[in-house]
Amino acid sequence: MHIGEQLGDLSDRKLTWVAQIGVEHVAVNTTAGTGIQNDDGTWNVAPIRAMVNRLRRGFGLSADVLNLGIEAVYYERSRFPGLWTGLDGRDAQIGTIVQNIRAAGEAGVPCLKYNCNIIGILRTGRTVGRGGATYSHFDVQKWQDHSLTPLGALTEGQMWDNVAYVLERIIPAAEEAGVRLAVHPHDPALPRGTGLRGIHSLLGTVEGMKKWVSLYPSRVNGFNFCQGTVAEMCDDPAREVPRAIRHFGADGRIFMVHFRNIRGGYANFEEVYPDNGEVDFVDAIRVYDEVGYDGMLCPDHVPHSESDPDNERQHSYALGYTRGLIDARRRAMR
Repeated sequence: MHIGEQLGDLSDRKLTWVAQIGVEHVAVNTTAGTGIQNDDGTWNVAPIRAMVNRLRRGFGLSADVLNLGIEAVYYERSRFPGLWTGLDGRDAQIGTIVQNIRAAGEAGVPCLKYNCNIIGILRTGRTVGRGGATYSHFDVQKWQDHSLTPLGALTEGQMWDNVAYVLERIIPAAEEAGVRLAVHPHDPALPRGTGLRGIHSLLGTVEGMKKWVSLYPSRVNGFNFCQGTVAEMCDDPAREVPRAIRHFGADGRIFMVHFRNIRGGYANFEEVYPDNGEVDFVDAIRVYDEVGYDGMLCPDHVPHSESDPDNERQHSYALGYTRGLIDARRRAMR
């Protein structure tokens, strides 16, 4: 396993910084300004290859993952609003996604990450943390908007049917293209049984994550394993997160990792530094190693600081901390 960084900014300055702090593997979060994406949402192979080659030859960076563009946003703002909702236009949107999976495979991108989220990433504010840094916070008791979306109240069964419809069409394309598809768990987990605003978080429990795999148990069907999000769905993150790593890691379903920590747990948490949350990162690294995980560990949702407006110091801290843990584990196993 190795440190990795998620990049939306592909400027020379940003890429130079990433290379200087020892990162060699990246997930590219955007296609903006690269020529990869056409106005209709379809991708072009040549610009993907050009981007991959530029990162490798110019900065020593391997583009291990590309964002498929299925974002964790409110469905009406998504490029693919019918995907998880079953609205009109779904088949055409799936067709675009299939075309993009094939383009990524032809360009040599081994993995694509995506989300299954209808109402976006929900938070209720920020809390003040270490040294005056602020942490993103969610407390379901403080959430105020309980109105139904225009979709009305969807049952879990309806939502799983929509997921199955999509997976049955995109997973075979990924198999053919030699591309792994890494879905992100639902951030945050919504209230169990009732959901929120008429929507359930299918990937808001470990059991839901297991069901996702069982719907189409191809080896290319796995997770962008956001360790912080998994912690958010747990009553006891310190015990439950290592178990989840072991289960999905041993089954080869972890394709990349968002290596972040929280304080709190299910329905009430804040996103903190890697060293002051519920999950023991030394223990987490040990379990990733024991199951043979060999991919990226990326910072995600770092704390904010007025002295670090672009978050580069926050990311540098998280990356250095993670690199130290990896190196210590390797030395301990000699």
